[in-house]
Amino acid sequence: MPVYESKDYENVIKRIREKVSALHIKMGECLSEEAIAAFEDCHKIKLPRTYRMFLKDIGNGCEHMFEGRRLNDLESSPCQDLAAPFLLDQFWIWEDDERDSDIIEAEMKHKVYRGNMELINLGCSMSYRLIVTGKCRGEVWNFTDVGVQPCCERQDFLGWFELWLDNQKQTDYFKDYVYEETD
Repeated sequence: MPVYESKDYENVIKRIREKVSALHIKMGECLSEEAIAAFEDCHKIKLPRTYRMFLKDIGNGCEHMFEGRRLNDLESSPCQDLAAPFLLDQFWIWEDDERDSDIIEAEMKHKVYRGNMELINLGCSMSYRLIVTGKCRGEVWNFTDVGVQPCCERQDFLGWFELWLDNQKQTDYFKDYVYEETD
């Protein structure tokens, strides 16, 4: 499932709204443009368009998305240095990185733990995060204690959420992802 083109957003939002209703998913209240803009002003960012549309037209978080885990609402989503750029554009498994651990930790702080916000905390040091700055702005990535990678190769928020609606407990966010070793 590719990242949707902007010309398709309105139809995707409508389709997601219908699926949410058919599945009786309790969403948080939709946010106003003013509430979203206040969050953006506070963090000195502009949220990705698809996520803004979701917050305004579908809802602000929901309960029981992943086996009792919740989709965070905007106000309670853990954020780290949102305005700073997320500097990765491909997966990084630091557990396999053979460099000195001090170098790896410094690079993680500089490249990974900024410019993104947690959508869902899955426990066991795993989460899904929305990238809000950098080359991968708008994509959803999987974060673990051993590395990070995009979900469903280059998947945006709407595609990520719709894939869950279509498959729920059987959702495989990595079925289309191909690891490419780099030199």
